[in-house]
Amino acid sequence: MQTVKKSVLILFLAICLVSNAQEISPNLFGQNLWLASKAEGSRIGYIDELWPKVKQSGAKIIRIGGNGYNKRMPNYETLTKWVKAIKNIDAEPLMQVSQHKSPEESAKLVAFFNKDDKTRITHWSIGNEPYHMAKMSVDSISAFIKSHASAMKAVDPSIKIHVPDLAAYYNEAYEPLLLDNKLSISGRDENGNWYVDGINFHNYPNAKDYTRYDVIFYSVTKMRGMILNLKKDIEAANKKYERTGDDALIWGLTEFNITYHNPDDLSVEGIAVPSFINGQFWVDVFCMAMEYEAFTVTPWCIQESDRPRTYFGYVGAPPNFTPHSTYYHMQMLANHMKGRYIKMKSSNPYLKVFASKTEKETTVVIMNQHETNTFQIDLNKINTTESNDENLHISSAKAIRGDYKGESKPNSTTLIKFNSKGEKILELLYNLDMAKQDMPPQQIK
Repeated sequence: MQTVKKSVLILFLAICLVSNAQEISPNLFGQNLWLASKAEGSRIGYIDELWPKVKQSGAKIIRIGGNGYNKRMPNYETLTKWVKAIKNIDAEPLMQVSQHKSPEESAKLVAFFNKDDKTRITHWSIGNEPYHMAKMSVDSISAFIKSHASAMKAVDPSIKIHVPDLAAYYNEAYEPLLLDNKLSISGRDENGNWYVDGINFHNYPNAKDYTRYDVIFYSVTKMRGMILNLKKDIEAANKKYERTGDDALIWGLTEFNITYHNPDDLSVEGIAVPSFINGQFWVDVFCMAMEYEAFTVTPWCIQESDRPRTYFGYVGAPPNFTPHSTYYHMQMLANHMKGRYIKMKSSNPYLKVFASKTEKETTVVIMNQHETNTFQIDLNKINTTESNDENLHISSAKAIRGDYKGESKPNSTTLIKFNSKGEKILELLYNLDMAKQDMPPQQIK
């Protein structure tokens, strides 16, 4: 295991800088609508109380999906209530139809919502984790996606369908679904409509037993590998089926978190979903998604606090529903990472740097995941032969104007925003001590 982890670290350090800045999707930051009462047996949920908090987190896509809704599709009244609530917070729904329903029932659902602009849904998906959960063959997955997608687009050809929502990137499933002459869902149906418009996957990189090292390095590298493999398949499919411009396939990550089974320690100081460092893992994932031009990333989930192993929400238990580190880290990025993503690199693997740039502003995020080391930061020295300190160099794929000198202390995330002249206009700090006190990020004057 140690040999594997050392190899992962080497791979992590060897990743090259990309030459071009990538446009950040306005729909990048999303969430999953879970848990609602009676969505899964007698479990109690509080989703209807949480929309103001969801809006404040910066979420722009809310997926109504997952295994619970795939098995027990909510009724039209409940779905309508949720769709209106999502639109009321200036977000858009991503509605999952059930793989257990007929194509005609899925088409009926599209017709019901899209007859009225007030409830119209652009983004749809079909089924949830059929390869993992239902143990379906690739042939069967291809067949139900094609039949549902064709029926749905016959009702409204303008909708966008995102599939197949598998539990991870599986080469033996994604490659034929995208490229096989018989099974591919990348082409057009008999009506001339593209079967699907987006390709997505899920990933929870760890089981119950993992380490802090796994959070910082292994999990990030595992996720990056899946993204790169999926991107390769998508690029090949776009070429094969001559999908360009607005017709080109896009990709998304529609479920993720650090684990699918929390460790026993749910403390802020630990490594489970409610921990401070998991919020930093979310930064890694969102910024990878920016780098590789994702359409959306919807973590799992808004709120789920009724059992420790799946205590997965980015807000905590009632009555306060206190935001976790994941919430505040996502909020910081959603509010300030705009325009084009800029790939940056630090010579120390525990100090990670990310950036974005618009015509008027540049935002830099400095994330220190070391437990004891403080780093001296001088952004004026980016891409120069001078080092920030004797052990640290920071480089950027694009020129950045940012006049900043400061310290990056252990277990901390700092966001700095500069105007077009390189003058600092905002500095936010969020660290482990703040998280332990349930404090939000603080502005540094």
